[in-house]
Amino acid sequence: MQLFEACARHLKPLEFYGRYDHTVPVDPAVLKWFLDKASPNYHCKLVPDILHSKVIWWVDAGAYIGSANLSDRAWISNIEAGVFLPHDELAETGMERELLHFFEEVDDRSVPLREEIYLEQRQLADRRLQLSKQDYELEQQFDKKRLLDKNRGLVFVEKKRSTEKRFRKFEQEWNDTLQLMRSIAARVSAPGVKPGWIDDSVPPGVQADQFLHAYYYKQVKDGNRHPYEEFFARNSRNPELALREALEWWHAAEFDHSFEERTIYEWSPRLRELLARERILNLTEEEFVDAISRVHAIRDHAIKQENEHLGLPDKPQAGDDKVQKFGEWLWKQRSREGKTMLDLLNYVVWGSGHVAERIWNAIRSDDWAIPHIGLSSLGEIVGWARPDEYPPRNMRTSKGLRALGYNVKIGM
Repeated sequence: MQLFEACARHLKPLEFYGRYDHTVPVDPAVLKWFLDKASPNYHCKLVPDILHSKVIWWVDAGAYIGSANLSDRAWISNIEAGVFLPHDELAETGMERELLHFFEEVDDRSVPLREEIYLEQRQLADRRLQLSKQDYELEQQFDKKRLLDKNRGLVFVEKKRSTEKRFRKFEQEWNDTLQLMRSIAARVSAPGVKPGWIDDSVPPGVQADQFLHAYYYKQVKDGNRHPYEEFFARNSRNPELALREALEWWHAAEFDHSFEERTIYEWSPRLRELLARERILNLTEEEFVDAISRVHAIRDHAIKQENEHLGLPDKPQAGDDKVQKFGEWLWKQRSREGKTMLDLLNYVVWGSGHVAERIWNAIRSDDWAIPHIGLSSLGEIVGWARPDEYPPRNMRTSKGLRALGYNVKIGM
């Protein structure tokens, strides 16, 4: 419970998967904790019969994989074994993709917690105190009346089919959100809505990106708090009203928009120039580093890297210095099949087929995937290169959309 309470204290989203069977493997007090919270930040899902793994993934920080259950006995008195792998190691070894696949498999076989399941498990827990010597009989009774069908195990020969299913789900979400972004781009760039300091020549997709950026950082973010889920809970009742109010704010708001102006008039045109079809494969290392240093998702990721990983002294470093070193490191990286960063960017921005499929392959396939380049970075890059077709989308814009009440997915 300490881990859960820490998440609640710091308003960190939490997704918990627990086993479901007649042995009451998840303490009913834990189930009640999630029900009592009743928050979109905290999700409890139950996997019937087959979940036995112990994995804690702090996304973008690292993962623990080991034998210990989430119990005082496991962490205080038992002899357990486990390993913590930092984010850099997960990304560079390809284990981050494996973790993502693992949790997708688990999620496919999970069922969200509901009140009836909690009451069933609480009653079972009470009965187990009296029937501990009759465990087999209880299991038989449970199987006859259980609320969730029994899982028979993972069939790994179905991996290709399950991957295809997940891709279709991703493709649908990506395309739906893309159309939503296009609609917002048309509205935010319309006369009477567009602020006076934005020129008519600025692509609508760029305007949509900067509108969502400003809305998120100036209207939603509260110091170190990122309460976009709280905004979603309120605005999901009427996203249109929330959007109208945000657009009115954007049109009339008086704030220091020098950051937005730099992005609109300096960074965006420079990225279109460098990522143009006829130029992208011929970038020099210096031009490549210049390009990726203007991608917000990559900048944010670079600044979070350990100095040692970037070959920098162990003392505080300027953000631009870390971005520069990260870009130089990224230039040298290759996919498992030998593709360069320029190959990857050209494929995602200008390749054949649908952009959702290209982004999926760029993150998932051995042909294209390169460590530390993920969905947020690629969605933004495509948008800067081709804003008239694909408004830039990164984690920040997704959070802005969700805060406005739209049920978009944060990350993959």
